[in-house]
Amino acid sequence: MKEKKPINGPTWEANLSQAIGVINSSNSFLFSGDIDPDSVGSMLSLSLYLNQLDKKVFLVIPDTLGENLDFFEKIIRYNSIRILRNQEEIEAIKDEIETVIFCDTANTKLVPFYPFISECILSKKPKVIEIDHHFGADSEELTDYGIKLFRNANANTEIIGTILETLHDKNLQGPNPFSQRNIILGLITGMLGDTVGGKVIHYQEDYDYWMEKLGEQLKEITRWRGADDKRGQDSPLSKFGDPKQILDYLNRLTEDQESCFNLLNSRIEIKGKMGFLNLLPSTYEEVKGNCQTFDSDWFVDIMSFLVNAVPEKSGHAGIVIFEGKNAEGKDCIFIKIRRAVDFSGVDLRTGEDKIKELFGDLYMGGGGHTSAVSFRVHPMEEKELLVRLEKIFAFFNNAIQSG
Repeated sequence: MKEKKPINGPTWEANLSQAIGVINSSNSFLFSGDIDPDSVGSMLSLSLYLNQLDKKVFLVIPDTLGENLDFFEKIIRYNSIRILRNQEEIEAIKDEIETVIFCDTANTKLVPFYPFISECILSKKPKVIEIDHHFGADSEELTDYGIKLFRNANANTEIIGTILETLHDKNLQGPNPFSQRNIILGLITGMLGDTVGGKVIHYQEDYDYWMEKLGEQLKEITRWRGADDKRGQDSPLSKFGDPKQILDYLNRLTEDQESCFNLLNSRIEIKGKMGFLNLLPSTYEEVKGNCQTFDSDWFVDIMSFLVNAVPEKSGHAGIVIFEGKNAEGKDCIFIKIRRAVDFSGVDLRTGEDKIKELFGDLYMGGGGHTSAVSFRVHPMEEKELLVRLEKIFAFFNNAIQSG
């Protein structure tokens, strides 16, 4: 596959026009992508619009999204959009799919069930649209023939917003996507997720445009119900009326989760100018009295805070390691690396070659942005892993000092 490159100018306009034509002419869609708030917000926002046009949509989401994104699950259920959790469910609908839309995913290794989707759906050469803002590292086109909508953006939902604007401009008699609260919620959530709540913004003009447009629309169309004989009055916690309320919801933890977070936060080590947190089973054995298992839904929201807290403690960058499964369902160890909010001295993608060198055949893939990357390696002895990680710390500490 070819490495992804940002598309601009006449080529972007031509690709966008082709994508709009495919969307308008197709009646059934399969959405898939790496699962995080931006990718799910992207898939959900566009699928809700297509649903309003009486088109059939399916979302590939292997696992539940965690308590802080439970409103996405509720929106999906309320709109009777079908979620596909496993290969058997994908198999059951394979002959119904006209168009596949991939969102916010750097490469095929991050697409849930990609080998299976490739074999049973892509092999029939359906129409394909790829929408993404990941470049560099091991980013690659997911197909060799699909329509590419690759663009520099703070979040993939910004590109989805552009698609929705264009769709509406060409069908003014149809539904206005920006008058639908749930579409706006999906777009805003994606932006907040990929910018660490608006703290890490690479393209300020774009961020300001979309946050103002979507935020004002959300305030305008949110209706607050007064009390009556049957129902109580709406409270600020009962629905989202502005982006800050969404962010507060995404950032909430229960008292037990807060206790677990504080304990793990206290275990962050400083390696030169790098923070480090080990979340392998050895750590769980030491903290299990205060935390549920690291692979539980309960822990998902804590993890999102930890991967941001580790670099902040060092002031530069940080690494978190933990066990999990890749998009193909294979056991692996994740190495997540992020920069602190106020530090921009190193492009974290430059560490990929060093990780490939250190792990060799054990390397499974990875990539991301300049400020946040994630790599995967095959399971191995913890002691040996930690020895190799020391060389990664040395690599980034040298880069930070010389940057």
